[in-house]
Amino acid sequence: MAANKNRFNAYTISAIGVMTAVSFISNFFSIPLGDVTRIHLGNVFCGLSGILLGPVAGGAAGGLGAFFYDFTNPLYAAEAPITLFNKFFIGFLAGLISHKGEHYGEKASLNLVGAIAGNLTYTLLFYAKNFINEYFLLHLEMEAIWAKMLIRLSGSVVQIPLTLIVTMILAPIFLKAIQKAGVHKKLFPSAGVR
Repeated sequence: MAANKNRFNAYTISAIGVMTAVSFISNFFSIPLGDVTRIHLGNVFCGLSGILLGPVAGGAAGGLGAFFYDFTNPLYAAEAPITLFNKFFIGFLAGLISHKGEHYGEKASLNLVGAIAGNLTYTLLFYAKNFINEYFLLHLEMEAIWAKMLIRLSGSVVQIPLTLIVTMILAPIFLKAIQKAGVHKKLFPSAGVR
């Protein structure tokens, strides 16, 4: 029994490492919108991490990938810990909902609801963080804050649907790959036993 539990932990840690790396790399595929925001693929892999690994492991992988990415860009480096916290919720909520009822990311409707919940929660946290920073710390005028929020909103209008579409395309492909490799069964021994 102890050996089986250790193997499960080893697979989980390895899967977190792999998805952290994929999340990190995916952030480089982006289109900046000035110095205010950007459209990128990072959120796709935060949500996908949750769908594939479950809430805690998926949240950790997505959050850590974004955290490490922030250190590669001087515009984001100071906010890396906040990014870790905020992006964690994409994977956490995607995993929590997609694994409901022991589905383990195997039901498309739950995956979609989870991805929506995770991305909307992240977006609210992102806007709240920027408002607090710009209003309370930088003491910007409200007009300037609203102007930046509108630019961010234009990015979110593209970012959220793009993230959801790509996540829903990739989820069954990645799931099938880890099932075929036997990794899914190692992560979730009760998967498929219903």
